[in-house]
Amino acid sequence: MDRTNQRQPAEEWDATLRAFTHRNAGRRTILEIDAPDIGAQEEESDYPFRGASWDPRDHRVQIMLGEQGSTDQHLTHSIEGAREIGVLRDDAGRDRALRIVHDGGQTLLRFIEY
Repeated sequence: MDRTNQRQPAEEWDATLRAFTHRNAGRRTILEIDAPDIGAQEEESDYPFRGASWDPRDHRVQIMLGEQGSTDQHLTHSIEGAREIGVLRDDAGRDRALRIVHDGGQTLLRFIEY
């Protein structure tokens, strides 16, 4: 069973995303976009997670994915108008996903378990 952090104030998002990056860098991912106009779409699969950051001036979350030192498999996904972030964890406390609610819907970064 997954569980989500309680809602966090935006002032804590930078620290939350830094800690999330530290715990999960290098794990394989699936990035899903869910918007009313297109529905749920998978944007990428099997890219390693490099990091996530918060820009409070633009209310933007950046998710960086790709192989370390490679330009062949690289993706930066920019999410404007972020309104809420949450880290979904399993019962053992391991991160399962990062959920960002934004003006255009939501983005979900899930980790692939092998």
